[in-house]
Amino acid sequence: MIICNSNNFAVTRAQKTGGTSLELYILESGLVDYANDIYTLEGGFNTWEEFKAYSDAHGNLKYTELPRNLWGYDSLAEAQVTFAELVERGQVAPDMPCIGAVRHPLEWLASLYYYANERRKKIAANHLRDYGHYFPQDIADAANMSEPDASFEYCFYVINETPGVITSLKPQTSYYPDHAQLFNIENIHEHVTDFITAKGGNVPERIEARKSDNDPTYYLENLSEDRKKLALEWYEKDLLAWEKAYAVYN
Repeated sequence: MIICNSNNFAVTRAQKTGGTSLELYILESGLVDYANDIYTLEGGFNTWEEFKAYSDAHGNLKYTELPRNLWGYDSLAEAQVTFAELVERGQVAPDMPCIGAVRHPLEWLASLYYYANERRKKIAANHLRDYGHYFPQDIADAANMSEPDASFEYCFYVINETPGVITSLKPQTSYYPDHAQLFNIENIHEHVTDFITAKGGNVPERIEARKSDNDPTYYLENLSEDRKKLALEWYEKDLLAWEKAYAVYN
């Protein structure tokens, strides 16, 4: 999250949309007055330079190599605050310009599926290491989450009211105001280059923080057509926002 009063815009970020990269583009652009503007990054780092140095030294924050304090919801809570929450707090005006990133809903769900399974495997491995056996929940999670259809049913119909899942499944567009300028994840560099250039900032070299080797093919090929249809109906606003942003460069 960035509130750039010095250049009159905010950056809010939905999860799994390249938000970390987008923030770093802006923080390295020279557009932010670090003494007077406000920004929050995950993990409790004091400055963006400290955060960037950690990212550079740890494979651009590769998920499977991160310590617990950098992959939990508590680490991301303030970094992924919504624009509406900033307005409610009185930190931004309702009409303040805002930028953010958006992803095709099915690709976004594929990413959530990938990271949820990486998380459960990591937790299970820690249990095996520390206690010599898996916990019952580790076995249950493997059964409920390892395949796309089962994971879809489990997340949307069984544990859909638990706090972490509510956060995970919140529509991307709920993080942004209706007037936000959104960048599709495939072309963040091109979008943000135009944005920074128009404001007289300096464009950093291509940034790909938190980039993973996640391939959505398995999820997309194995999620049933009826579930895909449901997802696109539920996330119709996200789909329209992604299509609008994608059309700019494609």
